Amino acid sequence: MPQYQPYQRFTEADRDKIAGRLRDAFADGRLDQPEFSSRLDRLYTVQTYGELEPLVRDLPPVSTYKTPEVVQDTKPAPAPGDFPERKKDSHPHKRGNAVGGFTGVVLINVVIWFVIGLGNGGHWPSFWPVWLLIPWAIIALGGLGRRR
Repeated sequence: MPQYQPYQRFTEADRDKIAGRLRDAFADGRLDQPEFSSRLDRLYTVQTYGELEPLVRDLPPVSTYKTPEVVQDTKPAPAPGDFPERKKDSHPHKRGNAVGGFTGVVLINVVIWFVIGLGNGGHWPSFWPVWLLIPWAIIALGGLGRRR
């Protein structure tokens, strides 16, 4: 606490800090339930620093939080306005992964159409894989003008 006079009134922030110290002492096992409840009740009835001090006199001073060693960053944060270099992909993404997967489906259907034609003794049925080639062409040609 900053320098104070015993007759001065304290703020709600001071009351909250003391309540936190009491909760920490209770959690650490320094205070049992009846002692904790008694001190907390008195905390909310007192008004001056002089009345507040006996509530925490026998408790250890407040320890500030310290980040565990395991969690601490090894690299310092970049300076404001400094942006870290971004690693570039060594294998750029192939354009249109959907096109690549759909191409396999189209090819399988064209092969099936071809096998059916051979099985019919060269009497080729109508080229029904065209219904798959139309959306494939739209997808493939739609990706040509995109920026990378």
